[in-house]
Amino acid sequence: MNEHTAPHHPTSDTPSLRVGVIICECGGKISQVFDTELLRQQAAALPEVVYAARDAYPCSKDGQARLRQAIAEQRLDRVLIAGCAPRLVEKLFRRTAQSAGLDGGYLEVTNIREQCAYAHGDGPLALQKAADLIEMGVARLGATMSPTTHTGRVVKSAMVIGSDLSGLTMALSLADNHVPVTLVERADTLGGLPYGRAGSAQELTAERIQAASRHPRLTTMLGAHVTQVTGHPGDYEVQVAQNGRTTTFAVGAIIVATGARQQELDVNRWHDRSRVMTQAKFEQELDTGKLLARDIVMILCEQPAEQRCSRVCCADAIRQAVRVKQSLPDANVTILFRALCLGNEHIDELQEAVRLGVTFFRYRQDPRPQIGDKTIDVHDPLTGEPLRLPYDCAVMATSLVPEDHAAQLAALLRLPQDEAGFMIEPRIRLRPGRYTDDGVYVLGGAHQPTTPAEALFQAYMASTRVMRFLSQDLIQVQTPVAQIDSKLCTGCGNCVQVCPMAAVALEKQDGVLSLSEIDPLRCTGCGNCVVVCPVKAITLPGWDDAEILAQISAALRPRHAEGATATKVVALACEWSAYAAADMAGAQRFPSPHGVRIIRMNCSARFDPYHILWAFVNGADGVFLGACPPGECHYGFGNLYAQERVEVLKKLLAERGIDPRRLRLEFISGDDGKQFAKIMTSFVNELGTLVADPWRLTVRH
Repeated sequence: MNEHTAPHHPTSDTPSLRVGVIICECGGKISQVFDTELLRQQAAALPEVVYAARDAYPCSKDGQARLRQAIAEQRLDRVLIAGCAPRLVEKLFRRTAQSAGLDGGYLEVTNIREQCAYAHGDGPLALQKAADLIEMGVARLGATMSPTTHTGRVVKSAMVIGSDLSGLTMALSLADNHVPVTLVERADTLGGLPYGRAGSAQELTAERIQAASRHPRLTTMLGAHVTQVTGHPGDYEVQVAQNGRTTTFAVGAIIVATGARQQELDVNRWHDRSRVMTQAKFEQELDTGKLLARDIVMILCEQPAEQRCSRVCCADAIRQAVRVKQSLPDANVTILFRALCLGNEHIDELQEAVRLGVTFFRYRQDPRPQIGDKTIDVHDPLTGEPLRLPYDCAVMATSLVPEDHAAQLAALLRLPQDEAGFMIEPRIRLRPGRYTDDGVYVLGGAHQPTTPAEALFQAYMASTRVMRFLSQDLIQVQTPVAQIDSKLCTGCGNCVQVCPMAAVALEKQDGVLSLSEIDPLRCTGCGNCVVVCPVKAITLPGWDDAEILAQISAALRPRHAEGATATKVVALACEWSAYAAADMAGAQRFPSPHGVRIIRMNCSARFDPYHILWAFVNGADGVFLGACPPGECHYGFGNLYAQERVEVLKKLLAERGIDPRRLRLEFISGDDGKQFAKIMTSFVNELGTLVADPWRLTVRH
């Protein structure tokens, strides 16, 4: 390794840092494109850089050993590796730094291979860009803060809310594996809906009810409901009300299995309720054994086309039709359907229904069957003629919908709901090394209409996840999470409203104000709260204002004469989308403008209007923002917040005479290098049609 101990450059009265820079030659892939020795010399001249070296393969075992040796012998506080894409080697180098006693957060990887050597080839502009990126990386290291490790205990117990087939199965599976379980059911009996449990599923439910009632590690609370949930993953406090009393439970995991219910008949449509009923009501009629109707018409797919299939209606209609024909062979049973949704396990029942004489008749969505006083009119799609069916009883297969209390429970558990009101278990993709699990799981009908077989499968799969989660003694978070300075916080609540993980809450303090507090075990470090804080009371180690502004300033610092006239663009790029696309563009050798300086951001939620203005003030001709496409943000909705902020900022820029075309936000997939290169070229070309002065750009005539 070619190395050099640089002269020390103290910049203030405070103890200065000792920064080391290692330039990777990548086996010639970088060193054969531009002069890495000249690059090393320029890095050595930077303030606070006390050590600069070239290494053919710093990622090799020998290279890692040399890195550890340099950290120890040079007493380095910070290390920058200038080489390939951070996503390829950053975790490796940080582990190496930690093994040498240096906090991994104080190691930075700057990409001079894909973004310089590959993207621009040889020449002074490529070398200058590499030097600039190194200077930007050193500036970031000089301002960075090390993240704090946060830990929390994991309570070795679980609570299951609801007792449908999936909930009972989950509760018993956990209890059988020595996990104490509290089963909370709103109704006075276990089992969830008495509807949709045909044949073996009904028997399984009955067996599980009996097993749950006598299991030593399973406590059942009937006629009870959850009123409050506090705490964080692995350590929740849940308050349950029962018979006028409230009991608090400490649990590590919460499972929602409240099931679904059949939607009641539309009150705005005429129905004789003595003869027109839902499948659930008809099930009760069959159970009494006193059914008198002889002309029975069952209407499946009764819900509008835009509503989802309930998955169980067809099987239940066939089962009910078979029951009718077995008890009343002379009854006329007709099933009107648009499409039969049946699994293989129901084929025998379908064949039995046909054998018993049940009539199946397909109809179109438009026109829908019309229920009259004595007949049901349906359009025959084959003949085009109307068909009139007499009926004594009409059975409607209405949609399965969430239980009435689903919205309240979802709010307590911070669970999102879909357009129909079903709860969604969050599976937001987070940064590598930060795949945290909330310890909250949604099963069966609480999540979506589910067949009995699917409910069982979900329960068994989820039980393994829960047991793995509860097997931890502690939950540790070592990646950056937001921190609030209570001395600066004014309790405005902006941060509470925008946190995608509900990690921020207003807590009552002594005096008038309630101040924001962040649960570090829920925070994923997207930075959304940092942007919206009006008094800048929130910091985010690794992505704080000082680090980002330092990189912007370094990127726009006046350079040598060569290339000084190039259009200067600061690009804030989400590491999951635009930054990855920039790496891909270089790897695929798609040319892009030399004057673009890319700053890697953790999420587009961190795009701050103040940073954009700082770039313009310091001489940027344009600012480019690259975010994940809508629906693909790894932190939930960071890209949508970024879009909203950019639209507002563009209007403000225009009002003050600054051409809003100087600011561009684009949604880019991380694997689309060609699109990144195309967009950046287009943006720089558009800026070239404008005449710049420090603050105003007007269209060139």
